[in-house]
Amino acid sequence: MKTQREGGGRAVVRGAISKSGLSKPLVLTGQVVYTDSGLSRGYIIATDPEAGKPVKIELVQDGTQAYMRSTSFGTLPDGKEWMGIDYSLGDELDTSVPANGDVMGELALLEMVTGGVEKVGTEKVRGVPTTRYRGRVSVAENAKRLREMGGEETAALVEQEGTPLQVEAWIDAKGLIRRMRIVQSRPEEEGEGMITTDMTIDFTDFGLEPEIEVPDSSEVFDTTSLVQEQIDG
Repeated sequence: MKTQREGGGRAVVRGAISKSGLSKPLVLTGQVVYTDSGLSRGYIIATDPEAGKPVKIELVQDGTQAYMRSTSFGTLPDGKEWMGIDYSLGDELDTSVPANGDVMGELALLEMVTGGVEKVGTEKVRGVPTTRYRGRVSVAENAKRLREMGGEETAALVEQEGTPLQVEAWIDAKGLIRRMRIVQSRPEEEGEGMITTDMTIDFTDFGLEPEIEVPDSSEVFDTTSLVQEQIDG
């Protein structure tokens, strides 16, 4: 895919998560700078519709290792600044939202579209003329993707009651993806309701080579083992 071959860049993320029990969706906004080697840094602001107070979370992604920092986390053990988790530990991790900054992973969704791609029309994205396309990623392909990302239980739920991913792409005259929209619904892991995620990502500054510093291990409280213990019961 040409956009993936352009190296690093910047992504602007916005979206909403709707689920049973919420009178309004959880709104997400943020920005990420990324490289083509799986390294990214940025932030996500989540606005809780019930509390009404926005929460900002700083994010660093290095392959499957993710680091998060926020005043909403309170005081971490031993004065650590960052929480860390390895997403490769598998099972029961919610990998449905690209909040960890895995921009290249979301771009790869386009290669999984099945049943053909529909041309919707032409639009400008941030002043750049583009052609808008629409397609679907089947339940089976989405479940396979989730398993490869370590979400075994989520994949099983998607197979049982999930719906195909709706994927849209706005592509410019050079073949670069300027915008992506991903909509998916899946059952809640607890309860009988559905969770619907609607995310839009704008891509800019192609070829950017950001200098991204990964938090030093002395600053990180690693939660991987704690999460694994919860998974193992």
